[in-house]
Amino acid sequence: MINRLKLFFEQHLVVINIESEVAIEHRLQLASAVLLLEVAQTDREFSIQEKAKIQQAIASKFSLSDAEIKQLMSLANEKSRQATDYHQFTSLLNKEFSNQEKIRLIELMWSVAYADGELDPYEDHFIRKISELLYLRHTELLSARERAKNAADQTSNLNR
Repeated sequence: MINRLKLFFEQHLVVINIESEVAIEHRLQLASAVLLLEVAQTDREFSIQEKAKIQQAIASKFSLSDAEIKQLMSLANEKSRQATDYHQFTSLLNKEFSNQEKIRLIELMWSVAYADGELDPYEDHFIRKISELLYLRHTELLSARERAKNAADQTSNLNR
């Protein structure tokens, strides 16, 4: 009898853990998308280049289809409008992302900021604030910015 009860609980707890992992992954995707959108909207100009860069960043980070990216961006836009602070997003990222994943997210945020060809001071301030909330070192922030800037410069040179 005890073995059957034990087996029952083990089987049902596994299902709960799998579902919670999926839910966590969705929340991580949403938190990341919200922060990427916030970068683009910080300077009050949401350009086509920034939108494309966000979609590209989400696709590369999470390997989502175009339809899933569109749905995620819609949810992120709504969540962004409802949010009163960034703690709900950064606390989840701190809990679930490795340091390298957080650095990569910051690099993606820099790439969104550089997407329209110029770095606005408000975008710079926002990314710095988020990197502090993610407990990244200043050197990690600057390295991520340099990589994003170099990538943006290469893209800009190719388009000329």
